[in-house]
Amino acid sequence: MDEQIQQKKIQYIWCSATITKKMEDVFTAFINNQAQSGQNISEYVVCLSTLGGNPFYAVNLYNFVKSIPQKTTVYNMGSVFSAGVPFFLGFQNRIGVPDCSFLIHQTTLPRTTLPEQFNLVDLETQKTTLLATDDKTQKIIQKETAGKGQKTLNLSAIRKAFQNTTTYTATEAQKFGFIDKVEQPKLPESGVLYITDQYLATLPG
Repeated sequence: MDEQIQQKKIQYIWCSATITKKMEDVFTAFINNQAQSGQNISEYVVCLSTLGGNPFYAVNLYNFVKSIPQKTTVYNMGSVFSAGVPFFLGFQNRIGVPDCSFLIHQTTLPRTTLPEQFNLVDLETQKTTLLATDDKTQKIIQKETAGKGQKTLNLSAIRKAFQNTTTYTATEAQKFGFIDKVEQPKLPESGVLYITDQYLATLPG
């Protein structure tokens, strides 16, 4: 038993990438591969900084992090914006560095989601998708911040914050329950997985 406890380790991941399908695949595959290879990981600590990305993959990441059996900790290393927020909120322990910030806003989709020639049905379909994604993200924020801070964000307040494009400072994030505390992490000298946009660009797909 003592030997098993000693063999357990904390895996650090630095993630400063845009949230895309490739980013989701790399993140989830790394953790799944560690489980399949029998590595005795007791905790995943993710140092996250992202300007956002695709909201659908962000929700996937949120649910993935919620499902893994290990202890999970995340640091906002400066900026967690847009689609990065639900991903961040999936972790058990949530910490922000001094002067970090969060930004939430209404979901946006690239113009390429519409065909070159489109009609009212196409527009209504995209409108429905945007509203459904907003609703899902807002409910994640409500659920994961409830009871965590000094002040509760109800669904009405979250929806208003989305409409106004709202930034929360570290102090505000702690007050409203996005983070548990403000603290600077210390990365180990080795063994850190770095997921960056530059690294992802070198991978096929």
